[in-house]
Amino acid sequence: MPNQSPTQNRIKRFADERGISCLLHFTLVNNLPIIIKRGILSREEIYEKGITAHAGSEIRLDKNDSVVSLSVSATSHKIFRSKTKDDNESEWVILALDPSILWTHDCRFCFQNAASNWVKKHKGLVNAPWAFEFMFSDKLAPAAFKGESYRDQTDIPYNFSTDPDAEVQVYGRIDPELIIEAWVCQMETATKVQDNLNQLSDCEREVLVADFSSYSNGYSKWITP
Repeated sequence: MPNQSPTQNRIKRFADERGISCLLHFTLVNNLPIIIKRGILSREEIYEKGITAHAGSEIRLDKNDSVVSLSVSATSHKIFRSKTKDDNESEWVILALDPSILWTHDCRFCFQNAASNWVKKHKGLVNAPWAFEFMFSDKLAPAAFKGESYRDQTDIPYNFSTDPDAEVQVYGRIDPELIIEAWVCQMETATKVQDNLNQLSDCEREVLVADFSSYSNGYSKWITP
């Protein structure tokens, strides 16, 4: 592996300390064949290359079509349900990706929803390591919390972002070989997903079959394998 910069080393060290073993990306199962062939691409690149893909929504709320959105260890219950609630017929898959993306790719670390005013205010700075570290800060506690240590007192897992809507925005293609496993809620869907993942090299990827259930600390909800 090439020598890493101080910035890359800092991000990797912090991710290791937090026990971050994966990043998550949810998509429609119908998109898997093109993901296996081309990689995970931003909407902008999909449009430019004339690729047929199926989006969970017509527009991004942050209006940034040049990035791929990932979450750390768990995904937002609110965002996931808002994408899936009106489309009960479609099959969804949550892909677990290698966490090395955090320090090997050009990333923005949005410690709250990327469309929020706070993130927009800091948009020129969120590609720095401090923004990644801030994703796990007690300062992001909701106003309703009146205690002293939000994360500790409400039992947020150490590798979850404080705000479930936080996201890592990745510029550029994400190689499909960085997929390490997948999660679906139906066995029939698992067969389709496994057939696609078996086209990747190096090692066999497992497909977890379980409901897309949520974890709550009493204030927020995350979806996690």
